[in-house]
Amino acid sequence: MIKRIAMVLIAILFLTGCAGNPGETEKAAVAFGKAEYVVGVGSSVYADVTLTNAENVTYVSSDPDVAAITESGKISGIAPGSATITANAVARNDANEKIFATCTVFVNPSRYETLDGTEAEIKWLGRTFTAAGAVNCYNTASGFEAHFYGTRFIARIVSAGDKTPQICVLTDGEASPAEHVLDLTRNKSTQTYVLAEDLERGEHTIRVCKITEAYTTSLGFVSLETDGYFLDRPKYGALKLEVYGDSITAGHKNMRTTPQEPDDSADKIQNGCMTYAWLAANELNAELNVMARTGIGIYSAWGRPFVMKDNWNKTYLSENDFLATGAGNPEWDFSRYIPDIVIVNIGTNDYWYDKDEARYKQEMKVFCQELRKVYGSDTKIVLAGGMMITENMAALESVAAEFSDGNVTVLQLPKSAANHPRVEDNRAAAKVLADYLEGLAA
Repeated sequence: MIKRIAMVLIAILFLTGCAGNPGETEKAAVAFGKAEYVVGVGSSVYADVTLTNAENVTYVSSDPDVAAITESGKISGIAPGSATITANAVARNDANEKIFATCTVFVNPSRYETLDGTEAEIKWLGRTFTAAGAVNCYNTASGFEAHFYGTRFIARIVSAGDKTPQICVLTDGEASPAEHVLDLTRNKSTQTYVLAEDLERGEHTIRVCKITEAYTTSLGFVSLETDGYFLDRPKYGALKLEVYGDSITAGHKNMRTTPQEPDDSADKIQNGCMTYAWLAANELNAELNVMARTGIGIYSAWGRPFVMKDNWNKTYLSENDFLATGAGNPEWDFSRYIPDIVIVNIGTNDYWYDKDEARYKQEMKVFCQELRKVYGSDTKIVLAGGMMITENMAALESVAAEFSDGNVTVLQLPKSAANHPRVEDNRAAAKVLADYLEGLAA
């Protein structure tokens, strides 16, 4: 259901009649204070109605099974949907003319169960797929955003993994994805999590993002619920971004506190939303899709033969489905999200494990061609590098030169102080990237 911004006034009907001195005009009107009212199932609000030279107002709902209204003007939400409320009144003139005004009432749910990705008030983030009665968010930074009225927000989430699946929760515009992090279960079970509580009763926003990667964790949202009701689906700015990357973009070990890297078995030191890509997108109020995996290259990969060129068109970057949904890894429908700018930050693993500069240039060129094929040649592609190695930067410049329209460019990001970038390294790179993207999108 699509809702519009409430206007101050609608449907005022003026009547004229002869009263008092000849030629004098008496006006009568009935008006709602809003064009639209939003209530939740089981909640109510009083209609704001004013009468001018009129009396005896009565109310009628076009669908009382959705929205009911009492003689006193109390609107109650009965079931999700919309209904038209009509206020009838009698003009105070010799003719006692009947006058009326209308408004629309939207009744929103307070709970979504058995999610399928089509929820009207929920904005899903990243490449997701529906299976086993859940919206499955496997990729880094995938999740949802919602606008709601109430004091708390609850989700039932199914999760599993080799490591602890984690999400960050940002409420009412909170900027740091490291402030409110929840650990989910690793044992493939569905549990209830309180994502926000003790809020002042009123309107709030909530953004929930997965901060661990598909390579090690899987999760699905089974239900979403508030003690109030959902409001309009949140909106972002006009800019849409997509990023393809490796461990740098996935936030591998970015939350460690020392320059030295702990063993790969170390848990809870990854935050895929404290990366250069997410932080830059957040700075620009841009939407972001992330396809990233630790150890991946365009044609070579650390430990396993899972490479970007063969998997970039899948829904998530992993051969692991820790939830065993039975859906496999669906081919992605590129019409669901068309970015304005694509960032490709891949090459570290190719150069580390199977360096072949000629092959690297060829594969990157083909990848750019494939991206232009699915998104259009006007889509801008940024070939990024430099955070861990700089040896591939000349190759990236060579690839960009192959596209004469100038829509493929190269950006060198600040080098990490030591090994995989930590938070401050990512903040520095995010500033450079955000400035560059802002200029590119202008």
